[in-house]
Amino acid sequence: MNKLFSMFAISIVLACSQTIYAGLKITPIQLYISDIKKQRSATVTLDYNESDQPKIFEVSAVKWAQNAEGEDVLEPDTSVVINPKNFVLQPNSKQIVRVGFTQMQPQKKEETWRIIFNEIAPTVKESKVNFLFNISMPLFVGIQEKVKLNFNPIYNGSQLSLNVKNDTNTHVQIKKITILDDNKKEIAVTTDMKYLLNNQQQNFNFGEIKLGDFHKYKLIIETDRSELPMEFNLSG
Repeated sequence: MNKLFSMFAISIVLACSQTIYAGLKITPIQLYISDIKKQRSATVTLDYNESDQPKIFEVSAVKWAQNAEGEDVLEPDTSVVINPKNFVLQPNSKQIVRVGFTQMQPQKKEETWRIIFNEIAPTVKESKVNFLFNISMPLFVGIQEKVKLNFNPIYNGSQLSLNVKNDTNTHVQIKKITILDDNKKEIAVTTDMKYLLNNQQQNFNFGEIKLGDFHKYKLIIETDRSELPMEFNLSG
């Protein structure tokens, strides 16, 4: 008798949550190697509970860049050393994965990769539905410069968008942008989380909203680079 076996792939780009799905937790959600002379590797921990089935993972790395439109560009890269590259994660267990380099020269700007945890389908033994994970984790290598952003509010008809430019050689992840008026009243907000790699820019849409003089409004921005929100003038 043929066995019925259904698989659903779940692609996850780690953003702000450590718990992925059904008891699988991964920490940290970002990897940093700030000084390649003193630190050549970083570690990831996968913690697996709430299931009686093992998971098989294969780990790889891709170089991560962004084009002029802010779209991610990923290319295979063998310079990143991963140990182990393949492993079986048993129920109620942990797996530590080390990511790093054997040789690398200090860079003038931050270099970026994506570490991909790709779950492999198990051998079919019975009729069931399986969810396979494809987890993408950022790796940042290089000195972390102070955040410096430039803003340009743009109207397309009645639709307001905000162009945000990263004016440093270090990434920043925008988590939330709030527009306040001069009475500190919330006018609009977006939680569209996006990465801006070094010297890149992204557009954030606020929908249909009417503002007066841009100089009268403030931006409150939450990022991955600061525990506290940062305040800027909407006019730039």
